[in-house]
Amino acid sequence: MSNDIRRFIIFLDLLKNNEDLVTSHQIEVAQQKEGLDFSTSTLNRDFSFLVKIGFKIYNDKTKGYKLDLDDIEEFTLLTNLFKRIAFSNVLNKVISLDNKTHKYLALDDTSLVKNFQYFDIILKAIDKRKEISFQHTSFYHTEREISKSHMIKPHLLKEYENRWYIVGETSAGFRVFGLDRIENLKVLTNKSFKNKTKEASEKLYSTVGLNFSDYEPRTIVLRFHNSQKPYLESLKLHHSQKEDLENVLDGFYTINLFVSYNFELRQQILKYGSFVEVLQPKFVREEIKNEIHKAFKTYQQLNIINIETDTF
Repeated sequence: MSNDIRRFIIFLDLLKNNEDLVTSHQIEVAQQKEGLDFSTSTLNRDFSFLVKIGFKIYNDKTKGYKLDLDDIEEFTLLTNLFKRIAFSNVLNKVISLDNKTHKYLALDDTSLVKNFQYFDIILKAIDKRKEISFQHTSFYHTEREISKSHMIKPHLLKEYENRWYIVGETSAGFRVFGLDRIENLKVLTNKSFKNKTKEASEKLYSTVGLNFSDYEPRTIVLRFHNSQKPYLESLKLHHSQKEDLENVLDGFYTINLFVSYNFELRQQILKYGSFVEVLQPKFVREEIKNEIHKAFKTYQQLNIINIETDTF
């Protein structure tokens, strides 16, 4: 990784993790800790470059730097994008040094890269406000023997759990389609449509995953065994996640989420098993309890079948 990129990431992380102004001295200490040289002129160039590419950073020349809190979502997006570009550059450099270096990488097989040739095409269609058509295979409608044709107004490309999805508008409203399950993509040459990227983003803002929900966003309180705290702090269930300081109990870590309850959130809760308890709201607590009860009954039935089989 180049020294420029290392400096940028240090600067951005300091801004993200500090509520107060970040001083040039703090930046100097952080850079020197990473073995980087520091100079005021270089810092000024770094600041100008980051502002130029879209970061909303306030500069009080006598006190330091601060993130514009009104643009925290934009800051997070740009930071994540910037780090991915940086990582991609590192990966390309490492692999190009020696064609055998790939043997030192353990890539996750569940991280799908299928149909990435469509990514740039869809991105341009969104920017030019052109409709697209394609065939899509649904995981939900398993009764369909062939893929279904769709024509949509694309508004957003969204990543979730190592997969990419197109969020687009159909005659029935907003829909989400897995990029890995589309084929025969075409960009149509019809009249441009009204851009609704902001509206699509807002619909997903209070959503875990991709499924739009009929439930209005509300506070959901989850209590975890304390062993899960470091994992939940490093990889949040949702950007709204905050520690609940009113429901403190020794040995446990309680969080609040402000989200619309949906299928993906239910799956996220269930995967923690006995390490989590839903405190609020009551209807979510009851649904999770019922799901656990169904699972218990399944194991009971399997146990009975095994006993009967062993008898013969």
